Amino acid sequence: MSEQAVLPIDAPHQPTFENFVVGDNAELCDTLKSQVSGFSGYWLCGEDVCGKTHLLRATCLSAVEHGHLHAYLDCASKASQALADSLLEVIDTLANGQDLSATIAIDHADEIRGQRVAEEALMALYNTLGDGHGNVPRRLMVAHRQPAAAVSFSLADLNSRLRALAHHQLAPLHDDDKGQALRIRAEQRGYHLSDSVVEYWLRRGPRGIDRLLADLERLDAATLQHKRLLTVPLLKSVLGY
Repeated sequence: MSEQAVLPIDAPHQPTFENFVVGDNAELCDTLKSQVSGFSGYWLCGEDVCGKTHLLRATCLSAVEHGHLHAYLDCASKASQALADSLLEVIDTLANGQDLSATIAIDHADEIRGQRVAEEALMALYNTLGDGHGNVPRRLMVAHRQPAAAVSFSLADLNSRLRALAHHQLAPLHDDDKGQALRIRAEQRGYHLSDSVVEYWLRRGPRGIDRLLADLERLDAATLQHKRLLTVPLLKSVLGY
């Protein structure tokens, strides 16, 4: 079940704690890397492409290393009934393993607001994870653009449960952090991104991290096509600035 529930992670980039650019989010990363006995719940919020999905998937991969049940569910990629079915599958697995450690990550939770069947399944999952199992580590992670207090689900009990989760708002990356993120991605693809290229790129082009990573894909293709190192002239010719 757990292998089916976790979305495939495309090579060459695998979201891990090691390749996450921490920036001002060191406390959150340390918290997620720690192993806490009993039930723990976390609500991650912040603007799009701030690292929420990366941390959810990195925590699931860490759960794999510890031999825990793990499931990453993206609400944006599933219809309400399909999501509910996936949540119920997780619940059944937990119910059949009383001493089973688990990390369950729910991404883009805003997509299930007003979807009664999915909300009820998420509520059932919370109750299953939260029911006393001694010191068995069981973790629920929920990601949303907004803080929990600003979100209203149809189920009043679901609102109260999710608002009680530990709240963490991810800080956006500074330019130096964005440069580090680009270097990590480039190194994973087998080439070096020089300081001069990064400096020119961040000074002249759009600096949204989603746009930067998309442009890196274009540059990567250009280096392969032209069999050239990634230089400022090549960046200018491909990106137009």
